[in-house]
Amino acid sequence: MISKSYIERTLKELDLLYNSATSQKKAVYYSKLALLELCGWIEQSMDKIVFHYANHKLKDISNKKFLDKQIIGKTFGFTYEDHFRKMLLQTIGIISLEKLEKKLEQHLVITQLKSILNTLKSKRNDAAHTHLKGVTVIYDAPSLTISNFTQIYPLLKDIEIGLKNL
Repeated sequence: MISKSYIERTLKELDLLYNSATSQKKAVYYSKLALLELCGWIEQSMDKIVFHYANHKLKDISNKKFLDKQIIGKTFGFTYEDHFRKMLLQTIGIISLEKLEKKLEQHLVITQLKSILNTLKSKRNDAAHTHLKGVTVIYDAPSLTISNFTQIYPLLKDIEIGLKNL
């Protein structure tokens, strides 16, 4: 259910703009925007994974609304432990979550995802809570953000597939 074509195009476009930037300031803007775009995509993808799984399993409309408003709607962030795992726990329960994580961890999916997301969270927080005036700010080039995306996407797909196979 998660898609990658739009975010891939966006990141590639920002990389082109970065590489043809006529000033250091513009290059920083494109780097910062690429990072923020990727992190937003990750958060929305986590929401979609939980929503689509639950939407197929839940029959009661009030439970679907509760999931949408109280679980997904009140989760702001994209770390594994504090955000994604918490939504999964509330949606599938601790027993199913333990089974899912055990299966995924055979291929280090959770370990890799946690590591990448924690690094991105730190970078994203720096980008979201600073502005450029009077500060020498360095962000990863969009090409590195693309590399992060190419590592994250298959991990999220593995979780999505793992949920379907529960």
